[in-house]
Amino acid sequence: MHLKHDRQKTRAHSCLRIDAEQRTCSAQAHKIIRENAWYPMGVVMAMFTVLGTVVAPAQQLLA
Repeated sequence: MHLKHDRQKTRAHSCLRIDAEQRTCSAQAHKIIRENAWYPMGVVMAMFTVLGTVVAPAQQLLA
């Protein structure tokens, strides 16, 4: 009886440890994504800005 309880406790403890490791891992991944997210966003924003400056006068010419 006592041994079974201990085994369940260690299983729960290892599950908690794995969960904590996964959480720190995903936190690190989110940090990396956050740090690198500005680059593609900047590229996309620059493309939209260029497209906007090109498309807006063209639309006015066509209208």
